[in-house]
Amino acid sequence: MVVNDKELRQKAERKAKDYLKNDSQYRMGYITAEQPNPKTRSLSMICNNDPAEGVKLLFSVDRDMAGRAEETLGGDEFCRFADTVRSTIKKGGRVIFSGCGSTGRICMRLESSWREAIDTLSDRKYFEYKERIGYIQTGGDYAVIRAVEAFEDSAPLGRAQAMDWHLTEKDLLVGITATAETTSILGTAAGALEQGAKVYMLVCSDPLPLMEKMERVREIYSHKNCHHLLLPCGPFAVTGSSRMQSSTFEQLCCAVALEGALYDIMCKSDSFAGYRQMGEAFKDLTDQLLSDQAVSAVTSAVLEETEIYKNKGLITYFADDCLLDVLTDTTERAPTFMTPPFCSTAMVGAEPSWAFVKNPYCSTVEAWTKCFGREPRCMEWEKERYISLGFSADAAEKKPDIGRSALLCFQIGNERDEKREGVPSRALWVGRAEAPEAFKAQTAGYGSSGQLTIRQIGVSFAETYMDIFYHLCIKLTLNALSTATMALMGRITGNWMTCLAMSNKKLIDRSARIVSDVCGVSYETALEENFYSAALCEAKNINRSPAQETIKRLSKGEIV
Repeated sequence: MVVNDKELRQKAERKAKDYLKNDSQYRMGYITAEQPNPKTRSLSMICNNDPAEGVKLLFSVDRDMAGRAEETLGGDEFCRFADTVRSTIKKGGRVIFSGCGSTGRICMRLESSWREAIDTLSDRKYFEYKERIGYIQTGGDYAVIRAVEAFEDSAPLGRAQAMDWHLTEKDLLVGITATAETTSILGTAAGALEQGAKVYMLVCSDPLPLMEKMERVREIYSHKNCHHLLLPCGPFAVTGSSRMQSSTFEQLCCAVALEGALYDIMCKSDSFAGYRQMGEAFKDLTDQLLSDQAVSAVTSAVLEETEIYKNKGLITYFADDCLLDVLTDTTERAPTFMTPPFCSTAMVGAEPSWAFVKNPYCSTVEAWTKCFGREPRCMEWEKERYISLGFSADAAEKKPDIGRSALLCFQIGNERDEKREGVPSRALWVGRAEAPEAFKAQTAGYGSSGQLTIRQIGVSFAETYMDIFYHLCIKLTLNALSTATMALMGRITGNWMTCLAMSNKKLIDRSARIVSDVCGVSYETALEENFYSAALCEAKNINRSPAQETIKRLSKGEIV
């Protein structure tokens, strides 16, 4: 294939200049959530030299964050947030959580756990409370299985999703964003405020410096009906990867607030353990994950999974009551590490995802309903609505199908998928205890099978109505497993996720900061070189990370 290098260079230069001129508000390197963690600077090297030490390092960052979480949960600011959640529900209002990508999947977890908790109360008088909790995920329920990252930059889309909830002054929208500025989430906040609802923003970066630079941030956080709670989780183990410490902190805080609300509606507030005690219980969980038994169990899973991938095999996780938690981690692997995304039955000929998730007990339709605790709630918008929100006619036409029928094409149920079976592919059960007979019956066609359970990891935790610490334990375990595995697969450099697509403006900025840090060049040079690498990949019709391609080129001295 003939590539006109001069034209590609000129194209890259134009894009870099345009970004610097028009999108400088997306340069996020100065905020906490986008800064490298000094503790994990050598993460990829440590994982490759001693995988167990790499797993222990990842869990130690969670332990560091747990100390800050305990302090936060015992503080006045958190009490104000939690009391607002509890009073909203008690007075007949709804609490709608709003997130994008990994934070959106936290919102899914919260609603699902709430609905499951109400079911355990048995008394039908509590069932009306099921509908008091909801969520907005940028891209709708479809985004649980495949990220719709292009929507993240659209405030009008977020606003429209909020308007569809028909909020009132009785309701509360809780926006969850590690960086405090995610455009679509701020759009949902704007829509909520416009309808008279209260807004609480849960953030892991101080919004005050952002208010000085970004009109969209200033507009929301300065509103009289908007409050925010700062969750000081510190820099993440992998730079900018909000699927890790920030989302864990956010999930913990929201779940604890909802746990308190459950005690309220049962008129058992006096027997609620208390917020700080919940923080202590979480810290205890992170202590246990640093034990030799837990580190050894996760390290074994890391080595097995890495070996499968290196031999061109696939991993299929099987789960039931933690299916959504497993989905949350595995879905994020595609945008974070540029592995093949999940495939549906409609994607004929597509490369299968390295990892997938299935429920051995029920069909796909039943599995999706069980996963959400209700029927899927997908976006079934017509092209004209996207155009009315500022999307070009071409972009609206090319928008992927994200409706219910498209979601159901991802077969997460017990239907057999022969493409994922055979040697060297592996089936892995994830859950509380030993793999059930349903799992054993369905995995005979796989090259091997195994399990990763709470019992095997050797941890115990406080029981709650929301199953808070069970779901967090699964989350932390899978975060460490997938991150260490990707380090061994060469998808992380230091503590940078160098295999990422420049699929939105925030990721363009992060890619430039990665190259600037790793290669020791200016931000402006890194930006232009990334656009050049992206143009090269497009011209050659290859799907690779522009940042990683740029690092390879610049390490050879290939720079103009």
